[in-house]
Amino acid sequence: MKKFRFPLRSVATVRNIYELRAREHFSRTVQDCIVADKALESLRARVAELEQLLRSGRLERFRPADQASFMDAFKDENLNAAKASAAAAAARATMETARQAWLQSRRDVRVIENLEQKRRAVHRSELERENQAAMDDRAGAAAARSANQTS
Repeated sequence: MKKFRFPLRSVATVRNIYELRAREHFSRTVQDCIVADKALESLRARVAELEQLLRSGRLERFRPADQASFMDAFKDENLNAAKASAAAAAARATMETARQAWLQSRRDVRVIENLEQKRRAVHRSELERENQAAMDDRAGAAAARSANQTS
């Protein structure tokens, strides 16, 4: 019986390495996306808090200097929130690109795995055929010896 040998083993190894790297990259982009979303959520909470301060300040005695500084801070926080929103959208787009790259590399690995499975099935059937031929030869030789001994 001959040993199974898959000629595309090196290709499978390289594709597995690429798939592992793509999966790790996707994992990092997911983490980056989570961080960007949390930062955006935090900034939105600060904007809501400043807005509440502005509204509550208008119910009390009017202080123009306080209102001006609150408005400036509110504008700055809104600008920061807009930047964080753009960063979160960019992180999601990067994550989606990384996910697509990972899925493609996974498909490439599966192609090689399917080829190897088919090759193993062919190898198994060849071995079974060889074993059957050997058993037939032994049975034929035993029958011939038995016929020679009885004659």
